[in-house]
Amino acid sequence: MRFQIVYMKRVFPLTTWANNADRAHQLAEQLRRAGYSVDVWRHTEEGSRKTDL
Repeated sequence: MRFQIVYMKRVFPLTTWANNADRAHQLAEQLRRAGYSVDVWRHTEEGSRKTDL
């Protein structure tokens, strides 16, 4: 399982990845504090799903 963090401040979305939920949550919070809007997606063998991290 991997976590995709999609963040955007203006027009173009950017992406970074994390290998566990704790790291994904940490990255998402840092980006939010810096003024980005953030979505976190969980990717597994069964598919992808947006999370509430």
